[in-house]
Parts: sequence; C-alpha cells; structure tokens
Amino acid sequence: MAVVAVVLPSTTMAQPDTWHAAALGGGELNFVPGLDQQLTGHGWASFDSVGEGIVGGGNLRLFYNTTKLHVGIERLSFADDKLAFFAFVEGEAVISQLLNDYFQQGLRISEYGFKASYVLVSTKLQWYPGKNQTLEVILGARRWWFAQRSSTSADYQLPPNTWVFEPRIGYNYWNIDVPATEWEAHRIFPRITGVAVGIDGGLDVRSDVQRWGLDDGRNDPGKVMYSVSQWLRAGWQLGPFVRLQLDEWGNYGWAQDDITRRRMGGVSPYVIPVPGLPWPGLISERLLAGQLGLHLKAKESSQHEFGLLVGGGAFNDVYRIGALSNYGGAGGLALLGDLRFGPAGRYQVNIRVSWGFPVSWLLDPPYFSGLVAFGARIF
Repeated sequence: MAVVAVVLPSTTMAQPDTWHAAALGGGELNFVPGLDQQLTGHGWASFDSVGEGIVGGGNLRLFYNTTKLHVGIERLSFADDKLAFFAFVEGEAVISQLLNDYFQQGLRISEYGFKASYVLVSTKLQWYPGKNQTLEVILGARRWWFAQRSSTSADYQLPPNTWVFEPRIGYNYWNIDVPATEWEAHRIFPRITGVAVGIDGGLDVRSDVQRWGLDDGRNDPGKVMYSVSQWLRAGWQLGPFVRLQLDEWGNYGWAQDDITRRRMGGVSPYVIPVPGLPWPGLISERLLAGQLGLHLKAKESSQHEFGLLVGGGAFNDVYRIGALSNYGGAGGLALLGDLRFGPAGRYQVNIRVSWGFPVSWLLDPPYFSGLVAFGARIF
C-alpha cells in the first residue's frame, strides 16, 4: 500500500503513449483415461499494464492474474545507468503454489489439497558490470496463511502460518536478439533467437517451522531452506522457415518442503513443462529438465508458427513419499500452434496438445494435456 501511495500520484502526469497494457486468458486440461477418466485443469485470466518512465524515470507495473495482484516499480536507474532498483507488493489468495491440488503418481487426491495465501514485499538491486551481464541482489519478506478446503482430510496436518525472509543473489547473461514486442504480456511463449542464461542462490528463513502433511518425512523442513537454480533459453533461426528453441532448467535444494519446491507438469508457461503430465504433476527440489522445440512457418511472411516439442528430465522423489535422494524420469511430446493476427501480432492465440511418455512410476498411462490461450495488446 505504501508503494501505491507513492506512485499513483505520478500516473496522472503520464502521457497516454507511456502506458502499455495487455490482457490474457486461457486454460489447461489434463486427461488420464485409465484413472477413472480423470479430468483435471486450471484456467487463468490476467491483465498487465506498464507505465514507462513515469516514476522518477522508472516504470510502474500493475498486474492481475486470476487470484494474484501485483503493484511494482521497475528499473529505477541511477549511477549512470549502472544500477537499477525494483520494488513490488504482491498478494495471492487460496490457490498459491497450487497447493489446493495434490497429485501422487499422476493421481489427484483431493483429501490432501488445501488453501494457501500470501502477501509478499520484495526489493531488487541490479548492477550491469558489462555488456549483456547483470548481477542482482533480492530481498523479500512474505507472510503465508493456510486453511483447509471442504475436501481436506482432518488427518492431514497443515503447515503453520509463518513469516519468511527470502534473500537471493543471482547472475544473468542476456544476448537475445528479438523485437521488444516479443516480450509483451500477452505472449506467454516468446520466440527466442540468441542465448540467455542465469544462475541464482538463496535461502528462506521461516519464523515458524514444523513437520506437516503426511507422516512420511517429505515435509519436514528446516528453519532455513536453501536452493541453487539455473536456467537457459536459446534459439536459432535456420533459414526463413525453420527455428529451433531450447529451454532448460536446473535446481538443487535442501531442507525444503512442498511450499518451496519447484512445480513441473503440463505445457503451461507458469511451471517447468513436462508434456502430458498434470499441472503440477511433479513437485521436486532437485531436478534437471529441458524442452526442445522445432518451429515452422508455411511462408516467410507469415506471423504464425507451428511445430513439435519434446521435453522432460530427471526429478527427485517422483513417488512423493519422502525419498528425496531417489530420482525418476518423465517426458513427453507436444504439438504447438503459435498464431498471431493483426498489425505486429496484436492478437495472440496459443494451442498446445501433448502426450506423456509411459514411465514406471506413473499410474495407468497414457496421459494427455492440452492448452488454449488467447491474448491481446490493448494499447
């Protein structure tokens, strides 16, 4: 609220062309015929607006997504543009981290899902030491609240409500050569040419920690939880009709629980994708995953792309029983349609249909998932 009080008076001074906004809606469904025809899914609706240069030369961002609200100041530059400051306030209700859905070996167990909500205040300082390079320090403070759903089992122990201090330090190398419009909010799957890589490390310090969930040791976090994560995005244009794109993620954490672990499954942009699996069919803190896409155009002047994705990786505790040192594999194939209409692709349609590879730890394959999303640049 303090951020809102400071920045909103400045918005009245902004010229109309300093504001950009986009809207997006979509959903993903997962279908498993062998699990009593299990059908699960999630939908979202979002609005994202940015006022460029209207807060002391920095940007004001107002963002809404389903049950999440975000207000922030971005890229407030100083020291001859060698440093930049970011800050935001964010809150999400009921479905945070999708803890309302509990999947084990692909099966959804409604008795183990619960409500999770938070409020987060975060600041970030970025330093640009050289071309294409960024060093950053992030400090965050979060308050978590948890509650039972109507279907939650009385025997399922909820985590305690808690404060969390979340410091991070990271390094990014960014050498992506695409138009600025590729990063507009309604483009949930940007088309990449070039390479970018990042690595960060951090910890979560909670004010209240106790064992929770099932009595299997999986959710027995330490007061301090650690993680090191890494990501890579790269793309290569192989002539006017063919493009390859690679996305890769790595993560290693310890003393964690299902609140802090990474989410995987499906073909959504909001988790690490594993085609065919439910979203999130896997929750792991130790993983190496990737996705390679072949993107094709019918003619050089077309705005549309079609293609094939193959993705997967290795993840710890795939059975979700607390065997944190054991690993299993998962992967799948997806067909994609990345459709753009209007001047400069003002309207965006994404379609993805996927199938998961049969693996020993998944119950009763086959597994299918599909995504449809619609977006538009408003102004």
